[in-house]
Amino acid sequence: NHQCPCELNGPRPIAIPKKTKTNVTAPPGKLGIILANKTDARGTVVSGVRTTSVLANQISPGDRIIAIDGEDVSRMTVSEITAIMARKSDFDRMLTVLRASKHQQ
Repeated sequence: NHQCPCELNGPRPIAIPKKTKTNVTAPPGKLGIILANKTDARGTVVSGVRTTSVLANQISPGDRIIAIDGEDVSRMTVSEITAIMARKSDFDRMLTVLRASKHQQ
């Protein structure tokens, strides 16, 4: 009874939470979102959204900012992203956000 090792070590399906990429237009000025460095990987995640935030209904804690105006920031730290946002704060900014899927729509 010989078993091929490739059958034993074959690819197993891994349950990865589905992520949705969304573009959010951030108006000029302060956004009222709190950022944190991801602990398990490089990159920056939204850790909080103030109730007064202009993006309160568009961004949620746990969302990950992966681009600003098309510039890849997925591996940048909070301070690097904050510097870019501040530099562009007089203008609309297009944030590309990766959000973990939520069960309810």
